Amino acid sequence: MTSATQTMREELSITRDEFTEMGRVGAMYYNQGNLDKARTIFEGLVELDPESPDARSALGAVFTLQKEDDMAVPHLKKAVELDPKGIAPYVNLAEVFIRQQRIEDAVVNLRKAIELDPEEVDSGANRARAMVLGIYQVIQLEDGQSPEIPLESDKIN
Repeated sequence: MTSATQTMREELSITRDEFTEMGRVGAMYYNQGNLDKARTIFEGLVELDPESPDARSALGAVFTLQKEDDMAVPHLKKAVELDPKGIAPYVNLAEVFIRQQRIEDAVVNLRKAIELDPEEVDSGANRARAMVLGIYQVIQLEDGQSPEIPLESDKIN
């Protein structure tokens, strides 16, 4: 049994490098679209170290893709709590909130993701920018206006 301050990872003497390598294997499965294997690995990593923002974010991302929103949100919120500068959990929370028609909550999370990437280099933040443009276009269409918007950044082609 682990103590209150010691994670199972530490109790089992799993090094940070070994833990990171397990995360890479999970990410490989995720990128290949094998979400069941990725989920199994990320669930194990969260069990080993519940205070790992990367493991929480990764598991939340899998749940987001699997449209298991009730499972995704707690992991994504915990990832944000553990590492408020991580961009991916904000974007995934926004995706969940859009699905749930919670547009204001989605925009708050998208704005945070964008603010964390002023150089416009993070793919997650760039996804957030595209999502904001999409929301804006839908609102314009609903208001009977033209959805055309001038792009403020020359980095978006």
